[in-house]
Amino acid sequence: MRPNREILRLAYRDFAHERRISLCFVLALMAVLAPLLVLFGLKFGLVDTLARRLVESPSNREVLAVGSRHFDEAWFARTAARADVAFVVPNTRRIAASLSKLMSPSNGAELRALQMIPTGAGDPLLGVSGAAPSGVAELVLSAVAARKLAVGPGDRVAARIDRHRNGRDEGAVWELTVTGVLAPEALAEEAALVPLALLVATEDYRDGVAVPELGWEGSEPSAGPRTYARFRLYATSIYTVAGLAADLTAEGIEVRTQVAEIAAVQSLDRNLTRVFWLIALIGTLGFLASLAANLLANVERKRRELSIVRLIGFPTLSLVLFPVTQAVLVAILGALAALALYLPVATALNGWFAESLQPGESICRLLPAHVMSAVAATLFGAAASAAWAGWRAARIEPAEGLRDV
Repeated sequence: MRPNREILRLAYRDFAHERRISLCFVLALMAVLAPLLVLFGLKFGLVDTLARRLVESPSNREVLAVGSRHFDEAWFARTAARADVAFVVPNTRRIAASLSKLMSPSNGAELRALQMIPTGAGDPLLGVSGAAPSGVAELVLSAVAARKLAVGPGDRVAARIDRHRNGRDEGAVWELTVTGVLAPEALAEEAALVPLALLVATEDYRDGVAVPELGWEGSEPSAGPRTYARFRLYATSIYTVAGLAADLTAEGIEVRTQVAEIAAVQSLDRNLTRVFWLIALIGTLGFLASLAANLLANVERKRRELSIVRLIGFPTLSLVLFPVTQAVLVAILGALAALALYLPVATALNGWFAESLQPGESICRLLPAHVMSAVAATLFGAAASAAWAGWRAARIEPAEGLRDV
């Protein structure tokens, strides 16, 4: 072990003595590795951000029904039981799913023809911690609607719906409590998330049917089982949307999804990965070939010195370690220099695109695992490239050191 320790010390001192040549090796590695780190950071940060937006955005998992049909309770129970369905709730006819007017009594602000969207426990639009409204006197507003009405959770609002019955125009007004406001990115339009019971009540009122819970007069409701014209349906992930949509289409239900947009981002990920690895392969092979050639030239330049090392009794393995040790030093210093260059570049890129990023997102990002993998690959590549020079060093005969004596 002692000869190996001595050769390591000699390799280090030789590396430090020829500091200008060593610095050129280190800078050459930095010039190759730093752009690769930035490129991979962009690939990972950009595509990861787009993919996370795809996964986290409820709209990308939504399966929209086109037109109206008659869906009964059995169909909803069967659909909700599917493993690829995260949330499903009945929806009424589009013409009945709106409030004629929603008003804020405290400031007089109002919204007309406000869309009502049925909701319930587990609704992706409500988020993880959002509680669903219940009964016929609660609702959750979109951020746009809440801002225009200047109301927030706990505030009271007045709703009005109109109908034409028996040749007369009629209207009903009642109070509701705002139980929550959606995140701005959850829903960009003016809308209110309401319990299914409230949506059914407003549909019945517009159809002239009595709603005893709210004191609305009308005819007796139909005795048959209730059916619904539409539904709100979300898949468990973006990867199950296509299969779910295909099954619904096979049932004769026309649907619309974001499958094309999902496929586009997935294709972008695959293509960027191919481009990165192609550039990385070309750059890495070029540098390793250059490093191997330079280390070999260094061994040839020091043949006399290395033969004397053999002459004084150092084994073959020690001579192999000489160029390998110097290659590892180049790899370590070059990797550190590349990381030192990558960090400010990544910070600058994230700063330039900060306005288009959401909290927690970045356009250029590397995980610690990525950095460790890059350093390990650099060390392995440098050591492998030094193998040729090490093989040549091992073939130096001790007698070569005596020729010049």
